[in-house]
Amino acid sequence: METRPTTEPEPAPGAEADPRRRVPAPLAALGRAAGIAALVTAIGYATHRWASTGMPLTPLPGSPWPYLTAWAVLTFLAGLLLQWATARVEYDGRWQLVVLPVYAGIRITLAHHPDPALLYAYGAAALAAGTAATALWRRRLRRAGA
Repeated sequence: METRPTTEPEPAPGAEADPRRRVPAPLAALGRAAGIAALVTAIGYATHRWASTGMPLTPLPGSPWPYLTAWAVLTFLAGLLLQWATARVEYDGRWQLVVLPVYAGIRITLAHHPDPALLYAYGAAALAAGTAATALWRRRLRRAGA
């Protein structure tokens, strides 16, 4: 097989891509959080459809959308919190910290149909506690590094 030389030079080792094509960090964080929220909502809806076929944990009759919407909003905010908390920490498996508990919550709420206002209230309380803990942790790291 014949290879043809390209007219574009090879990028230097360690050189970044064109800075005009890079997505700003805040937009990338919003995109990741929105993607995870959409993924969890789609998985929750698919699970609702699967459970309505008579499999274990059959949901009660009614629309799943108020619950899926509540979980999508909470997942989006939890994703943003996770991005903020792990901004300078690199490790694999960070999104499982959000996806697995949210999926479990979706299954339970679709099975038992609690009031959606309770989902928002408890979710907001959990996110507020997580935000406060993250803020204290980051503040302690900043002081220790200074």
